[in-house]
Amino acid sequence: MFDWIQTAAAQLAQSDLGPAPSPLWHIIATGQMAHILIGATLALFRATALLVVAVFVGWVAKELLGDIPNAGGSWPVIADSVADLCCGALCYIIAKHQMEKYRYDQS
Repeated sequence: MFDWIQTAAAQLAQSDLGPAPSPLWHIIATGQMAHILIGATLALFRATALLVVAVFVGWVAKELLGDIPNAGGSWPVIADSVADLCCGALCYIIAKHQMEKYRYDQS
């Protein structure tokens, strides 16, 4: 039903410099970089706490109600969902901490 989404995602992960189709490590790395950028964007644009919570609640709901059930609740998909959320949250925490440290050092 949603084969076009999978095709589009595969094309986004395809490297112009590498072989086609892209190797698995490249697809995984680009996917995790996207999740890291979600956390960094929230921190760098100084999103309010309510917006940050809303984004992560929506993200958790997407993983719990979309990705995991659509894959039949398999352990690799659950592990991938946890890794996605952890990458985004960890990057948000690191970026926020570094920005606060920089702001403190400047005053």
